[in-house]
Amino acid sequence: MSAKFGAGLPSNIKSNVQYPPTTHRTLLESMPNAMDNHHQHSSDDEVQLDELANPPEDGTQVDEGAHDAPFDAAELLQQFDTPDGYGQHDVHMGLYDHDLASGQDHLAKFKASPKWPLTAIALLRQRHKVTLDDEYCLNVNSPNMVVRVNPHYLDYVLYLGSCCGLDAALPNTTIDHNWIVKLQLHRANRLWPGSRLQALPFDPNGRMMFLGKRLDEELWLAMAPNAYFNVDDPENIPERLPTLEAKTSALSTTHMLMIIMFIAHVLDSMRHEDINCLDPYPEPLTWTTVKQSTEVLGRFNENHRHITLRLNDMHTFHQHFVDSWEPWVHDAPVSWKRDGFLTENSPVGICMLYGQNQPIMVTQSMEVERLNWHRDRNYRYIRQVSFSLATHISYLDIQEWTNVLVDQILQNNPVIYDKSDHDPSRQQVIVGELPLLDEDGFEINIYNPQGFRIPRRMPRRFRPCGALLDLERVHKLFQATQDAHGDVRNDTPFWPYPLAFLRCFGNVKSPSIMPTFARRLPPLNRAITLPMPDDRMDMDDDDLADDHHRGSPALIAIGSQIYNSLSHHVRNEAKFHSVQLGMLTSTLAGSGNKTASGHRHWENQKVSGGGQPQALRFENTYTLRVFCLHPDLRNGRSIYDHILCPLLKNWSHPSVLSPIKDVLGVFQPDIIPEFFKCATYPITSLLEIIWKKHAEDLAHHRYIDPCTIEVTSMLERTLNYAHTGNAAVLCKQLMDRMWLSLGLLNDGFPALSDTFIAHGALGMGMITIRHDSWPVEAGTRRPLTSSKRAQQLSYGHAQYEAYEARFTIQLAIENIPNDVYRDMQEPSFRLACYAADVALRVYFEDVKTLVNKSVTTQLNPLLNNADHAIRQSTHDRLTALSRWLDERYPLSYIPGVLSNLLHAVVAPNNGQFQLMPSVLGKKPVAFFAERIIKQCTREDSHRQPPFITGGNFIHVAHIALEEMRNAAKRAGRSGADENCFVCDAICAACEALQINHIPWSWNPSGTAGQPSNTIVHDVWLNLGARGPPSTMSHATFAPLQQSNAALAFRASEQIQANDPRGRWSAMDIRLISFDSIIHKLNLPAEWDIAYITSTGGMPQYIIDAYCYIQSIYDGGKPLHQLAVICGIICTGLLPNIFCPKLPDYRKNEQQYTDFARALDWVARDRKGVTRAGPFITMVSGFIISIYDPSSPIAARINSRGDLNLWWAKHTAKGINAFLLVRLGLASIETPSGFRSAKWNVDIRPYPPHQIEQKHAEVIRLLKSGGTYGGFDAVWYLAGIKAANILHDKHFATARALPAMTLQPSTPKRKARDWDNEEEDDIVACSSVGTHRKVARLN
Repeated sequence: MSAKFGAGLPSNIKSNVQYPPTTHRTLLESMPNAMDNHHQHSSDDEVQLDELANPPEDGTQVDEGAHDAPFDAAELLQQFDTPDGYGQHDVHMGLYDHDLASGQDHLAKFKASPKWPLTAIALLRQRHKVTLDDEYCLNVNSPNMVVRVNPHYLDYVLYLGSCCGLDAALPNTTIDHNWIVKLQLHRANRLWPGSRLQALPFDPNGRMMFLGKRLDEELWLAMAPNAYFNVDDPENIPERLPTLEAKTSALSTTHMLMIIMFIAHVLDSMRHEDINCLDPYPEPLTWTTVKQSTEVLGRFNENHRHITLRLNDMHTFHQHFVDSWEPWVHDAPVSWKRDGFLTENSPVGICMLYGQNQPIMVTQSMEVERLNWHRDRNYRYIRQVSFSLATHISYLDIQEWTNVLVDQILQNNPVIYDKSDHDPSRQQVIVGELPLLDEDGFEINIYNPQGFRIPRRMPRRFRPCGALLDLERVHKLFQATQDAHGDVRNDTPFWPYPLAFLRCFGNVKSPSIMPTFARRLPPLNRAITLPMPDDRMDMDDDDLADDHHRGSPALIAIGSQIYNSLSHHVRNEAKFHSVQLGMLTSTLAGSGNKTASGHRHWENQKVSGGGQPQALRFENTYTLRVFCLHPDLRNGRSIYDHILCPLLKNWSHPSVLSPIKDVLGVFQPDIIPEFFKCATYPITSLLEIIWKKHAEDLAHHRYIDPCTIEVTSMLERTLNYAHTGNAAVLCKQLMDRMWLSLGLLNDGFPALSDTFIAHGALGMGMITIRHDSWPVEAGTRRPLTSSKRAQQLSYGHAQYEAYEARFTIQLAIENIPNDVYRDMQEPSFRLACYAADVALRVYFEDVKTLVNKSVTTQLNPLLNNADHAIRQSTHDRLTALSRWLDERYPLSYIPGVLSNLLHAVVAPNNGQFQLMPSVLGKKPVAFFAERIIKQCTREDSHRQPPFITGGNFIHVAHIALEEMRNAAKRAGRSGADENCFVCDAICAACEALQINHIPWSWNPSGTAGQPSNTIVHDVWLNLGARGPPSTMSHATFAPLQQSNAALAFRASEQIQANDPRGRWSAMDIRLISFDSIIHKLNLPAEWDIAYITSTGGMPQYIIDAYCYIQSIYDGGKPLHQLAVICGIICTGLLPNIFCPKLPDYRKNEQQYTDFARALDWVARDRKGVTRAGPFITMVSGFIISIYDPSSPIAARINSRGDLNLWWAKHTAKGINAFLLVRLGLASIETPSGFRSAKWNVDIRPYPPHQIEQKHAEVIRLLKSGGTYGGFDAVWYLAGIKAANILHDKHFATARALPAMTLQPSTPKRKARDWDNEEEDDIVACSSVGTHRKVARLN
């Protein structure tokens, strides 16, 4: 196997991430014995959840574990679920537009290298495209290479009854001493596997209940709408049948308990075992009262009872079930029937068997199969059957043949043709007169009247060869016939799933079947379906009953998948191959919890060794609507003979088989397992390094660096992609920036960015992760993660919240954003405030969850109230709740925020709204902080206020307190001073987050016993009392060690600030305190000529212009300083730096400039308009270059030199002459100023004396306006709209409005404050609010 690499990205793949061009090199041919040192292992793919022994009394209880279901070659494990995964259309796009340039073969390099893992890992440092050498591929155009179309398998079957009862589970016999079913009602809350292959003729949401199993068969109960049971009802179609408002397929807890009581009633009536039903309608209906009424869920303390039913018991159970349903519902209490569920629906049985992979249509055993199908079900009571049939198609390399005797051929085929039936030119031939082989050694084919080829010789000795679909040609299998214009398009959608990092080879899935196969179904349907008669007068009563369905197809194809049988072999019943499980991530993440253990789950032992199945498996899934069959065919024997066998034989028909042969890649025997082994070896080697590096940490249950955990998660996702080709496993935002997903989608092979992992360290077998480049959300500073779902499933949501909080705080230690807690001068205290801020935002979510759940539970029933006024009031309260949930500061007393909370929580009493206050009265914020500290230091785990039951804040608070204490120690605090330090930090964060009140526990009722500690939504504690003075008010009040450190730090800052040449940061100062650096003579730290010189293709005259500015800049010159101020203004406007489209403009020339300055500031879809450094550099450089008569650009303007690239490169970022008008530095002279303006003609700069006047006024405003000086200066220069934007972006501070004109609450946002933002808001953690130059990600 070699790797050949093309250059460049496909034009149809867009990304904001820089990705290097492909190198023209070759990858290893193979990796002999590379994995021989790995150990065998086993694993279960399901997330183990405790059975529901004592479920809550309300709410639907569902089993969230991985569910058994029919085999899906590309199924996605829950651990790898991600909200920003790619779609398979991205993979499809990546198959095309590639330049596969040949290169040097590096096989000798790998054979000579003694360090196999390091050499393999080195491949990840560049882009590669893996292709297959000719020596591994076989030429199928050989007389001895023939296609084999067998064996065939039944891999899934689902029976749905047609009547109320359990017909779907009953065999077509009354005696079978091996037949036993076990009811498992304790698992009734399992979720129905709701894929399209299990499509039911009604919506399963809120209707499904698991009953039990017979061997591997699953027995389900569906509460179907009553209209379903009448097939002649015109409303009995999926689109018209009623649906239930339910979030999952499981019955609600109430409905499930009702059905359990009905089953108990049936078992009691048939006197089965020791089951009694003391009260068939217990009230209130709870788990406790059900267990008191019957033993059907278990005897005494038993919670997992299995009820055994033999075949005769099952027939009795079914009969009692049918006979008892209507009387039982009739006698049920009114409260049970109030919602109409029992009266409008009836139970019907469903039986499903999956993953059996049973051979079917086996020669010499077909009569036994017919008998088995006949005994399987009584199809008179079956509504429909869904089933999957799989056929293996492969090539055989024949070493020796055996000829078939002519007499034997004629005995079975009296009429023989020279061509298949789809060729109209075929003619009848005499086989005895035809030679066996043509001149090239190929067999001369003959066909039977149905068009199937008749073999004239049989293989005696042969080698089975491996096969994969060629994904670049597979679209031919799904093409429709030519239309009237000769065009061919893909009528049947399909999605490719590349395997083993081979971009062009893999599996395919489709919601339909191949068109060539689909064209074989209409003749089959015509043969089995009730015909449409010409005259209905002669029809008997039975025929008239079926008249409604005459002509309707009985057999419908509902999906297909084509995959290598190796994928099916390494998985057990649709479970996952162990390398797909991602268990190392969960192991590393749980190390600190002392709950996890790990094995080498990334090893590929299951795909190693010879003799592995490697045929292609073509699997179609169908639904057979039994009620549409001819009555004579409604039995198992006829279904086998007239439906199953013809479907399987169709794969051999030339019209179906010929297109398949054209899209196969055929390989040497036993080579396909090596593809997986070799291609994934670099990834498994990296995982092996991580495992060995942290083995000791795992053994001692030490916490492992989150960056390591996330890199491991991404590597395991990459490994999963190699085995499934499912792009949904790839985290777009994070894995794009690591280049893993970009490499997989564009080249088929992963790559690693040096921005994340140091390439130099990889060459030495080490993994060095660059923490300062880890991407974070610009708005919330939370790091992007890949392991979220895996941790939530393994350890719970609270564990992940604590993990993410630790991750966020640890990244902030070295890269704390400059725009948070700017007024905290002491670095350690500032970091402690930020840690508290992160934790308190999780507290916000806990409070929102509490209020939302409590209020909606209270109000939802009122939405159906008969009184319109009550319904309207309820709707208004829910609207207020929704608005409050979207508030950034939900615990503040901002009028709009508080009013929405009051409206949602408090039922109006004579127009009065007031939250119930806690009996504790008003407390200071310090009380809240001290309670947090106290509860987090308690040894017992019992939650007390302010921690909310079921919330995640308590787990995050532990992490935040740990970091705050570390910060206190770095500041020289210890003992009581450490607690004061932490308390002050929490109080400071509460002030910043405007926490004015918090929910509290119930007020004491005066009865005996301890008062409740459970937080409720309608009792609130006010935090408005005056607290003790802060110990952080001044450094002189701190201990000597901390005081000296703080004073020294401030002194150094003051010295630097006073020096006109001292370093200063525009992003630190912004315009809020620009008056403090007016004396600075040098450029800000963000100004970097590298933004210009590092851009490819930049003309030298532009570089010279910026070099000139860098050398002559003098902050004492009005033009220079004003240019930098304008640069800061434009940076604050980003990305709204552009003007809107101008359909019209003022006709009065005197109003041109005012009209331009009054326009809105808008964003456009342009690259590079989100980062501060380039804009401060380019805007200031643009202004100085144009206005300074000595600059190279001014000289070029005067000499009428070419400036096209100068204007083009700046205009692309919104920096142009029109921007200078909007910044108050130029004026529009002609109408062309709005369209393709010419400098100094249509737009003219203000003269130097006017620029000096502008500068003087700006400086006056900055100096005299105090806190609001920056806002006033921007208003003066660029207008009120720009000033308001800078206020919102915290670049300037607007003046407060009078009390009577307070702004309403913030408008409802589309996403929560800490939800993922758009990709342009994802930045390196070290670049958030800082001036440091970092590796470019966007």
